[in-house]
Amino acid sequence: MVIAGQLEHRADGALVRRVESPFRETTELRGENVVVEREGNRPRRFSLDRAPELRGMLASFGALLSGDAATLRRHFAVVVHGEPERWQIELTPRDDRLRARLASIVVDGTADRPSCFTLTEPDGDATIMALGVRDRAALPASLERDALRAWCADAAGR
Repeated sequence: MVIAGQLEHRADGALVRRVESPFRETTELRGENVVVEREGNRPRRFSLDRAPELRGMLASFGALLSGDAATLRRHFAVVVHGEPERWQIELTPRDDRLRARLASIVVDGTADRPSCFTLTEPDGDATIMALGVRDRAALPASLERDALRAWCADAAGR
């Protein structure tokens, strides 16, 4: 499924994901709480205790964006590949409970800018988020996983 929207990491540490198509939904992770609002439905609220993978995601996004290597290393085994012009960071959760839901996060980027986040579940399913794409035509013609991963890995080539 191709989802278009925005991802925002606010100064207060909250992570907000706004889906604009094919449906409208806003998910906000703030502190220990998650609120999901989908157009036409009542808001759902729950604690991060019910979804530890979201806590790991929030910790990783915040630490990545602020350059906080100590926090990343506390929550994840971190492996960095590449050079400043084209790099990749592999994050593997240290916590068993988190690892049961999230096998890894891979961040591809260039210079000081991430271009993709790939979240892989233990069963092999993955979510690939291409960042900063304003026009669908900038993505590969095929949105199959291999094509998207190659596109993400070639971030410096764009």
